[in-house]
Amino acid sequence: MTSKAMATTLVSLVVLLAAIGSNVSASEHSVANEFLVINNESGESFASVINLTGESSIAAAELVWTVSELNPVSSLTNEAVILQTSSIFSNVTISDDIYHWQLTIPVNDMNCTCLFSITSTDETITLVDSIILFIGSHTHFPIITYIPSFQTPENSEIKYLEYNVTRPDYDQLNNIELLTSTVFKANVCQFSGNSCITEWLQVQLNHSVTDTGNFIVAIDKLQLGVGDGNYNFEIFMRDSFLRYSNADEVFLTFDTNAPEVVILGSESAQEMGSEVYSAIVDDGYENSLVALTWTITEPNGLVRGVGQAEIITNTSIEVEFNQSGEWNISVLAVDSVGFFTKQSYSVLVENLPPEIYLEVSSGEFNSDGDITFSADEEWFIDASNSMDTINDVNDLVYAWKIDDVIVHSGANLSQEYLSIPGNHQLTLEVTDTDGAISQSIIKLKLETTDETTTTSDNLLPIASIIVILLLLLTIGLRLRKPDSSFNLPKWGK
Repeated sequence: MTSKAMATTLVSLVVLLAAIGSNVSASEHSVANEFLVINNESGESFASVINLTGESSIAAAELVWTVSELNPVSSLTNEAVILQTSSIFSNVTISDDIYHWQLTIPVNDMNCTCLFSITSTDETITLVDSIILFIGSHTHFPIITYIPSFQTPENSEIKYLEYNVTRPDYDQLNNIELLTSTVFKANVCQFSGNSCITEWLQVQLNHSVTDTGNFIVAIDKLQLGVGDGNYNFEIFMRDSFLRYSNADEVFLTFDTNAPEVVILGSESAQEMGSEVYSAIVDDGYENSLVALTWTITEPNGLVRGVGQAEIITNTSIEVEFNQSGEWNISVLAVDSVGFFTKQSYSVLVENLPPEIYLEVSSGEFNSDGDITFSADEEWFIDASNSMDTINDVNDLVYAWKIDDVIVHSGANLSQEYLSIPGNHQLTLEVTDTDGAISQSIIKLKLETTDETTTTSDNLLPIASIIVILLLLLTIGLRLRKPDSSFNLPKWGK
């Protein structure tokens, strides 16, 4: 903010305090039953001696008063200049625990339109009151004080500002001609961030007078020829005596359109996955104040706001999809004058099927999914460690089938449910709450003890027979072999 703007703000603040102080009762100044009030009316004139009285619930020794000179808008500086300050009073009396104080200050060579303020020195109690004083015989000018009022969206193109005017008491306040010759003007610039982004322009403003003597100043967007945006107005008055008042700095926003909102992000996701969604907002001018409210509707119908952990920035969130189905993400954008826009975004979340993990009582599955148990012993195949998303894993349904016939429903299959010896082809189906099914094929062989012993006992006779047959075959081959030897007959002598 420029030094000129800071000074104008200071003057506006002290003048506002003066107007409030002149019309607020002691009870309205109370803070935790404490109060401080000036009895004099704002706008009194003092030519030679300033006589002021007041009362407070705190000791006068804990009060500090100040006389500050104010300046009109036409002066080179708008800063208030402190002329006198002290904690000493001319007279203090106590009655019913209330401090009544009097203050007498010689005018001497003071000639000013001044602000008299009094405040407590206790930092734990914020008490302050102030009034406008016209001191001396010249350099007096009117003081305008803004009276706050609520601006509705219906008057977003025309702003109405109400001002109370404090004049020296020798002015003819009831003279209609003097009132009608009053002019309100303003120095205007478009404002962004903390500075003006356009040149200052001085304009004259229309006004009217209320029954109470206050002025209603109209600031018409169309008459000024400006668009939507933030504007800095330094409003001042020139009275019938051609005296300029102080400047009141007001920041006004002209906003005649609802903000435009676009949601960006993925339209699909996987269960238990997360995605980032951002809102791009355009209200038609820079530094527009737009509040965003995110709402999420889950597939089960639950409507909720955004958790703190899901917020990334003011315009982006990260959503974790803990269940499958259609999600709805909506954002409500409300600008500074109350215009709003709501946009929705649908996200289809794909369900993830369960992952089957098996454990057996002994041994492990081979690569073909084969396993052998003795039918006469205890055994089990456990699928309870199968995995799924957090919202489905506790509600998985298990079905063990042989030829599409369910032999057991449960995570653990044992000899209690299947004890028939032989070869069995099992199909395990695991189904989650969203209907996704995963399957595992198991080749199970159940052997009895008798079958195992009989097979072992028959091996020895069979082996013996085979050995005998091989021996007989060898002898037979030897007998059938022709005799190739040559023997000469022996002749008798």
